[in-house]
Amino acid sequence: MKNIKTIIILLNFCAVSCTRFSPEIEAVLQQAGNNRKELEEVLSRYSRHPEDSLKLRAAEFLIENMPGKYSEYYDAPWNDVSTVHLRWTSSSDKLRVLDTYHLGEPVRKDDVTHITAEYLINNIELAFKVWHEQPWGKDIPFDVFCEEILPYRVDTEPLENWREKVLASFADIYRSFIKDTAITTVEACGRVNDLLPRFRLDKDFPNMSYSQLMSSTRGTCDAMAALAVFVMRGLGIPVTMDFTNKWVGLPLGHSWNSVRDNRSGVHISFMGAQSNPGQPHQGTTLTKAKAYRHVYARQQNVALDKEDIPPLLHNINHITDVTSETEHCIDIWFPLPKDHLNRKGHIFLATPDKMEWQPVAWGVVTAYSLEFHSVKSGLYLPVYYHNGIQTPAGSPFKFQYNSCRFYQPSLVRTRSFTGIAPGGNDWLHRIRGGIFEVANRSDFSDARRIHTIEISGPGYHTVSVKTSSAYRYIRYVSPAGEHGHISTLEFYDENNEKLQGTAIGTPATNTANTCDKVFDDDIDSFFETISDHSWVGLDLGEPRRIAKIRYLPRTDGNGIYEGHVYELFYWDGNEWHSLGRQTATSHSLQYEVPVDALFFLKNITKNRMYKMPFTIESGAQQWFHSS
Repeated sequence: MKNIKTIIILLNFCAVSCTRFSPEIEAVLQQAGNNRKELEEVLSRYSRHPEDSLKLRAAEFLIENMPGKYSEYYDAPWNDVSTVHLRWTSSSDKLRVLDTYHLGEPVRKDDVTHITAEYLINNIELAFKVWHEQPWGKDIPFDVFCEEILPYRVDTEPLENWREKVLASFADIYRSFIKDTAITTVEACGRVNDLLPRFRLDKDFPNMSYSQLMSSTRGTCDAMAALAVFVMRGLGIPVTMDFTNKWVGLPLGHSWNSVRDNRSGVHISFMGAQSNPGQPHQGTTLTKAKAYRHVYARQQNVALDKEDIPPLLHNINHITDVTSETEHCIDIWFPLPKDHLNRKGHIFLATPDKMEWQPVAWGVVTAYSLEFHSVKSGLYLPVYYHNGIQTPAGSPFKFQYNSCRFYQPSLVRTRSFTGIAPGGNDWLHRIRGGIFEVANRSDFSDARRIHTIEISGPGYHTVSVKTSSAYRYIRYVSPAGEHGHISTLEFYDENNEKLQGTAIGTPATNTANTCDKVFDDDIDSFFETISDHSWVGLDLGEPRRIAKIRYLPRTDGNGIYEGHVYELFYWDGNEWHSLGRQTATSHSLQYEVPVDALFFLKNITKNRMYKMPFTIESGAQQWFHSS
């Protein structure tokens, strides 16, 4: 009998010791170090019973993709990080806030080495509960469940039992969904989104937990999208967090959400805590360079060292490209340039941001070609990154529909060119019909009209006027229904002397747009009011004769302005090369330029780069617009 017991014990030991995890799981368990027992406890729990086989797969999914995920928080004597940041952003004495709260240093805790079995098991159990109880759960495949309901974290926020809190806070609406067997995920998402708190923009916050987001209701689009992910997933609604790393023509990015329609399988975008599925939001109204989706599972997008990955793509192996979900995209490839380094591996696709190229996508270099996937219309430059240094891997090209146009400048062939800058006239239509009046009474009861605006072009406008008498007051009056929108006003007498006086006019919208702004010689400042009958002018102190008026409509600063110095650059294949500086004498510039080149213009006076480059095609400028 003793021998039999010994054999049974040995057999059991052999069964346990011979149990092997997959190589992927084993690699993670080795990384866990002393925390290995916590992860093994989760795997062991769901290995005991056949009915838990799906939960075991879910646990393996979470553990296998856990490396690289972590919590970051402050080592401080208080727990609610949102409280100190609320105080920080609203305080005029920020140093006192820091002295009071002792912000401390950020602490990073990797999930692999710190997460507990209890936390993971609780997350898995509650995720399965909502997946099975909600009427749409039967339409959500397991792989979608794993990515869009199951994950225990959103970003690098401190971990908490947020699922329990969501189910407690939204218990009534959760029960109503269970009873409504016809409700869709999209409808449920809209109802929940209407209940989320509206946020106040604040850029000082770190990544916050569900509780911190609900209590602070401050943050960026990232915070709003994160809160939506917490709440929706906590209720069993499959929701993702999507983003663009860069708007076209702007240095900024944006985040939003998408909900998976359980009937069609299509993802429909929305803005958490702001707009519901199908409604317009910035993620749909502004032009994106690319659109990506944060995913829990590690992706094999590139195999590069951190130093060889551009900053805008720092999370490159934790995202998927979803640009094609909302925009027309195709895969493109073209032969390696003759002077190419012929490296095999990965390459990046960059878009222009002023005079910099910002990589927003990645591709593959083969022995013969450069290949990129899901490319939309736009202007691009293929580049490498090595030790943080960017190197061009070819010529800039414009991709449109199914064609590519490469820009390779020819210094042998040049042409004379008269150029103007884009923009600068967005408010022209808002001053057409405006008038200039002179008077000798301060209430303009004796006003005489001396000019009506009928302009159609950008830049400064100069008009000669004839007045038989001298007047103390002169003003510009906006057309009916308009609110000023004038940037610069100058008045001259018959000796071409610029007249000075006291600024007068309708009360301004705010202190930044008062009537004196039109006399400060700054093209960026302007006069604006909330009145439908607005005017601005000068009290000259004594009657003077008016012979000339010079004015500039409100402008976005992207025009060419008399007296300003400009510099024109072209891309020479490796960098932007200057074609020299000019002082504008009108709203245009004249240069001798290379053929088939890409150009950038800079306003030296204002130290301002124009947002987008341009080319010269068929003798005319073609700007790469930001929308």
